[in-house]
Amino acid sequence: AIVRNAIGARDANANWRIRSALDETLGEAPTPSRIIDRANTNQQRLAPEYQEALRDAGPVDTLPIARYLETEAQTLRGEPQRLVQRVRSMLDHQPTPADIARARADGQPPPGTSLVSDAGELLNTRHAIDDMLETTQGTNAVNALTTARQTVDDELRASVPGIKEVDAKYAELARQKEAVGRGQSVLSSGREAPRPDELAAEVRQGALPQGLQVGPSAVPLRLREGARAEIERIVGTNANDRVALQRLIKGEGDWNRARLSTLFGSDKARSIIDLLDREKLFADTSNIVTRNSETAARVAAREAIDPANAPGFGLREGFIAGGARGAARAAGMRTVDKVIDALNNGGNEKAIADMARTLIGGPQQSAVLEALMKAGRGSQIQQSQVDRVARALLLSGPAGANRP
Repeated sequence: AIVRNAIGARDANANWRIRSALDETLGEAPTPSRIIDRANTNQQRLAPEYQEALRDAGPVDTLPIARYLETEAQTLRGEPQRLVQRVRSMLDHQPTPADIARARADGQPPPGTSLVSDAGELLNTRHAIDDMLETTQGTNAVNALTTARQTVDDELRASVPGIKEVDAKYAELARQKEAVGRGQSVLSSGREAPRPDELAAEVRQGALPQGLQVGPSAVPLRLREGARAEIERIVGTNANDRVALQRLIKGEGDWNRARLSTLFGSDKARSIIDLLDREKLFADTSNIVTRNSETAARVAAREAIDPANAPGFGLREGFIAGGARGAARAAGMRTVDKVIDALNNGGNEKAIADMARTLIGGPQQSAVLEALMKAGRGSQIQQSQVDRVARALLLSGPAGANRP
């Protein structure tokens, strides 16, 4: 009952314990949508800088662009042709009522359609192409739009001093938004997830400034934030299934360990994996102890008190439940049996109960187990002394248990 109650208490705190350990190791998890919203807001705040650049701009020459697009429209077919024709129509300047009134005042005929010569209109054309690229599918269609955009961008670069500096800020924010989404996919097992070497290359390349950007990029930071947010999502949706939690984050092979090391460093990655392995081990043990109300686990809890009829589940499983190391769980089990038998032969039920409480928690756990293991392995301590050793360690508390 002591071991069973301790396991129940630990299970109840599993979610808090995992979240606290992750927060301590990786920091608090961000919300991806809020990161995206901040980036969008910062992009919108660049509008005054674009206006400032346009204030010093001269007229743009869109005739070469129009001729290029008309030629492309003659050779392309299907969706690429339609998109190029649409971009070409954006270069047409329709006279405004003010233009018409001005011409009439000068005794001139109303002006007709002409090519765009205002840098602001051409910038809006580039923005429209960007919006089209976000929803366009098909390699040929994307290539046609990308080339059209490049011709527009080249003219803006030549005619609007300082616009590329503002473009670099806008592009950096766009890269950060993309990195947040990318970070949320790095731990998945599907084809969309990068291989460890691909992720390492993305992090290295992502840190490099692009265009006229000054200073390193925040792309690696956004990749980490995306991955941290995904870990939090996995924990939130699998908190009651620690086995699934370990499988989803650690993965089946070693790729996720390598990915975590790339994003957070090897020490933090190791801490995360160790945490998940411990929780999985305890979840497995908890399942053994508590899964059936009147089967082996419950009977074994009573047998820990009265071992005479016990074939083998009780205080030994308390070692496992308390997170004892592999020596006690595997090859060392027979040694532990001998130690337990020595205590049982003493007939001291209170000592057994105290031992159970100690081995399922507390900083003295390892020291007690180590001392008992030494006795069972045939050290100079006789079996008749084991009871006294255990009592001394139990009664001395954490300070005494940690003494050599």
